[in-house]
Amino acid sequence: MNKVWISVGCFLLSFGSVAGDRIISAGAGVTELLIALDKQDDLVAVDLTSRFAAVAKLPVVGYHRQLSAEGLLSLAPDILIGSSEMGPQSTLDLLSQSGVNVMVLPTETTTKNLLDTITLLGDKLDRKSQAKQLIIKLDHDIKQLEANQQQIKTPKTMLFLLLNDKGTYTAAGRNTTAHSVMTLAGAVNPAAALNAYQALSAEAFLAMAPESILVSGRHWQKYQDIDTLIAAMPLLAQTPAGRNKAIYVIDGRALIGGLGLNSIEQAKQLQVKLYPYLSANLELELKN
Repeated sequence: MNKVWISVGCFLLSFGSVAGDRIISAGAGVTELLIALDKQDDLVAVDLTSRFAAVAKLPVVGYHRQLSAEGLLSLAPDILIGSSEMGPQSTLDLLSQSGVNVMVLPTETTTKNLLDTITLLGDKLDRKSQAKQLIIKLDHDIKQLEANQQQIKTPKTMLFLLLNDKGTYTAAGRNTTAHSVMTLAGAVNPAAALNAYQALSAEAFLAMAPESILVSGRHWQKYQDIDTLIAAMPLLAQTPAGRNKAIYVIDGRALIGGLGLNSIEQAKQLQVKLYPYLSANLELELKN
């Protein structure tokens, strides 16, 4: 059985109301959406990435990419909701064969996909009112980000680096949440020509000459400060970002499962850090 890819259109036709059902959420972005839609009381478990106060007391089913069918079935769920990143496929197949509805949400890294997913979940989880209010707030935030972009005098180049123990330079290209967050913040990704995450040669990395570097907070914990990071990855010192110590940290949960609520919040914070002259708190007057 192949993984069920649920588009907005076919999902509306194929899945009935899930109000009051026992839900397991796999992925920080999905859990965050369910909490925002006031569905945390229907959650019976979450995955390891879903570290939020509202679900802190719930059982943890492991990492969303390495789910165990036995562990999930022991919780008697009606529904498993996650992104296309959850798996493995064999676990999803066993759950489906056991009568669990496996909902694989679209994970496109666009604001439209995020808004469509909220509408979709609001309809199916009996949370239309909450979804509407959430969309209004998000739409305002997105338009504010876009309006601020028009005030940016000179866009800065920013490269997202996936830090690892091997000391390699792996960058986020297009079709990644990191790319979308940087773009929303008004930065230019010099690795945009790459597809997804790709390792860079020393020559390719230096040729990109990023003015700023973005790293995940989870990976940053190993280094704690910029000098330690540069010592571990000495090529950084040869870039404008390294020379100016323009290295920023993003909440890694904002990069899991496509563009999510935290992704938008991280883009707002990043935009202010990159361009302090922007009136980030100025309310955008929208025309009717």
